[in-house]
This record gives sequence, C-alpha cells and structure tokens, in this order.
Amino acid sequence: MDRKICFLLILCCLAFFHQANAQFDDPKTIEVGPHVGLSYYMGDINPTIPFAQAQLQYGGVVRLNWNQRWTFRFDYSHATVTASDEVTNWRPERGLSFITKINDFSLEAEFNFLEYYTGNPKRNISPYIFGGISVFQYTPCTEIGGALVNLRDYNTEAPLGDDAKWYEKLFNKSMPIGVSIPFGIGVKLALSRHMAATVEWRMQKTFTDYLDDVKGVYPADNQHAIYQAEDGLTYDLTDPTGNFKEDQQRGNSSYNDWFGMARVSLTWKFNLPDGRGCNLSKF
Repeated sequence: MDRKICFLLILCCLAFFHQANAQFDDPKTIEVGPHVGLSYYMGDINPTIPFAQAQLQYGGVVRLNWNQRWTFRFDYSHATVTASDEVTNWRPERGLSFITKINDFSLEAEFNFLEYYTGNPKRNISPYIFGGISVFQYTPCTEIGGALVNLRDYNTEAPLGDDAKWYEKLFNKSMPIGVSIPFGIGVKLALSRHMAATVEWRMQKTFTDYLDDVKGVYPADNQHAIYQAEDGLTYDLTDPTGNFKEDQQRGNSSYNDWFGMARVSLTWKFNLPDGRGCNLSKF
C-alpha cells in the first residue's frame, strides 16, 4: 500500500478518536429557559427606523447542543409590534396606526464561531449566528378611544388585482397564520456549571404585508371601512384624515413587513444519556 495512503488513514483515525474523545468529554446537552427583550416592526408605517416604538417581548427556548459548534433550538416568542404615522413621521398625512400581537414558533440552528460548552471554563464564551424558519399567528388592531379594534373585521383597502381573493381570505380568518425566516447574531456565556446566558438580535422576514394592515390603494369613498364606537361616534379606518381619493397609494405593495427582537435569555443545562453508562460531565 502506498505510504501516502497509509499516512492519510492514520491521520483520519487520529482525527476520529480525537472527535470521539471530545464528544465523551462534552456530551450532548439540552438547555431550557426564558427570554425577554424588545420587539419592533419595519414596514409601510415605519420603513427605516429600527426599534421605533419598541415593545416588550418574552418567551422561552429549548436548545439541543449537538457539539461545541452546532446547536439546534425550538423557540417561542410573544411579541407586540406597533407604529403610528404621527410618531414615525414617515407619512403623517395618512394618520394610520396599528398594534399587532404576534405568537411566533420557530426552529433554528446556531453556529458558534468559537468552541463552546456550558460548564467548561476554557470554552465558556462564543459569538454565534443563527437562522431557521418560523410560523406565527398575528392579529392587526388599531386603538380608538382606548379600545382595540380588530382590523381583520374590516376591509380597509381596495384589493389589488389578483390579490383580491387572497385579501378576502386573509381578512376572513380569525387567527391568520404567517411564515417567516428568522436570522441574527448573538453572544453566549456560561455563567456556571449548568447556567448560561445569551444576548442576541434577530430579524424575521415575513411573507405578508398585513402585519400593519397597510399594503395597497384607497377604495372608493362608499367602500371605506367605518367603525362605530359605543358612544355613537363613527371613525373612518380606511382614511382617518380624509386626505385621500380612490386609487391613491395607501401603502407600498412591493415590500413585505418585517419584525425584529433584541433580547437576553437564561438557560439551565441538562445532560443527555450518551449510551456509555453513567453520564457524568467532566466539568
């Protein structure tokens, strides 16, 4: 057998045993804990300013630490996003505003730039990146006289051509579902043998333009969405300021909405059985 091939085989065996030993020293683990932070939105009412009108966000995470570089996680977030033309001053002549509650469920993979293991004093910190996919439930509302009005009960815009059927479907659902692609960066730090903390920033690219109930053009005057409050007063949900005519642009239909979060988490580590008898971590 060629000496070069023998040398390569020896190197491969050494690498295999080194990896096996590393896996024995640092077994697969699960980390569970809460997270809390701020959530915000970017779309037709706030297209340029991150963290404008940021709101409280909270939830929980379950991490499967596969090895020192890769982690897979399930994440739940309850977030609120809001924006107002009056505050962002993007198009104050519209007078539009919204508040949307989001329940987001995501599956993601993390990659650690440095070797990391919770409980190992030599590998206790690392920056990381992550990405995945999520499914979220959302309900856009607006506030009138201290009460929240569900905008899904009203057709506030004129459907845009082929979007007509989608628009009708979307607004007839009591619990509409969206899909997004979450991604971001963070830093994780082992605080003790079993506890770790992370700080991260994430963005979520959605495939809907109705987080804010703003997308297309104004309908005819007799098709405006009118809300009647308990005190008998009526409010035009389509055009609160009365400044616009039929077919004028109400939103930008070329781009979908985004939402983001900045948050911290605390997790507690549990070792998983590794098939070698007692699974006592070295650290």
